[in-house]
Amino acid sequence: MCKMIINADDFGYCRAVNYGIIDAHLQGVLTSTTLLTNTPGFQHAADLSKECPSLGVGLHLNIALGQPLTKGSSLTGEDGSFIKPRNLSSSHKYLPEDILAELEAQYQRFVEVMGKNPTHLDSHLFTTDSNPVMAAAARTLAEKYRLPLRNHDITGFPHVDFIQFRTYHGEPGLSYVYDHMDDISSRPYVELMSHPAYVDSYLLQSSTYNLQRLAELDFLVSNKTKDMLQKYSVQLINYSQL
Repeated sequence: MCKMIINADDFGYCRAVNYGIIDAHLQGVLTSTTLLTNTPGFQHAADLSKECPSLGVGLHLNIALGQPLTKGSSLTGEDGSFIKPRNLSSSHKYLPEDILAELEAQYQRFVEVMGKNPTHLDSHLFTTDSNPVMAAAARTLAEKYRLPLRNHDITGFPHVDFIQFRTYHGEPGLSYVYDHMDDISSRPYVELMSHPAYVDSYLLQSSTYNLQRLAELDFLVSNKTKDMLQKYSVQLINYSQL
């Protein structure tokens, strides 16, 4: 039997994203999400999650969006904000101590506001996969607090195959799942990444991936998706149930 985690990235991005994630869980098949701690919707997301205890909430480690919680000199550009990976110059070097201090601060803010530990760790814009300094710092945090880390094997936890549209050379979104469920369901543990949301003016202005999130929300609440998961005898879990 395939045990599947369906995770929504970007919880805390803004109110429209937050409401979409909550509805994807309450009305659909979403089991898990990861929370940004330095974005406008952070407190709103934390408040919503406390009314939804069955939703697993992890920490979305972030060095790519908004402003840091710490003052490490290597973390930001001239405007004082994190630098998106595509905008990093080839000469930019993150200091390991800056990254680790920032991730620790994000973890502590999560615990302080949520009143509990995150279920797991992942990262905004895949920085724990693409940046070696970030990957090392995230592994240090995961091992310190004994937490799973997306796309990394941490001692004490089973391997979870991370699945997204690029796995099957598909288009952004979730429709690829219908075509590849035979392969996906053959894996013992799987995480499907998603980005469900409603759309408001803030999301339209701040993210190029906006209306597409509505389609992902539709996928997660649709009867077609629910029937497919039942057909394949998928057991839906979150990271706290590994």
